Amino acid sequence: MEMFYTYLVRMLDEKDKYWRRNTIILCDGASYHTSEDMRALYERHQIPILFTGPHSYAASPIELFFAAFKKGDVNPNKIPTGKM
Repeated sequence: MEMFYTYLVRMLDEKDKYWRRNTIILCDGASYHTSEDMRALYERHQIPILFTGPHSYAASPIELFFAAFKKGDVNPNKIPTGKM
């Protein structure tokens, strides 16, 4: 995760050095997003981040995309996946 965010920040800084003014990174509360090391990285790179609450699938748009994707392209037999 640290490598990904470091690369992401570098790419966003190259495109628009003011991206932090109008961007918020939305993450769930998984330990790999909320660990002390990751929180230090967010602070060091001044990453504007927001964590969703536990089991907040409706507040996490990507979860809805993954649910729809699992029902369609990668799940042609329409086997239930647990969400949606």
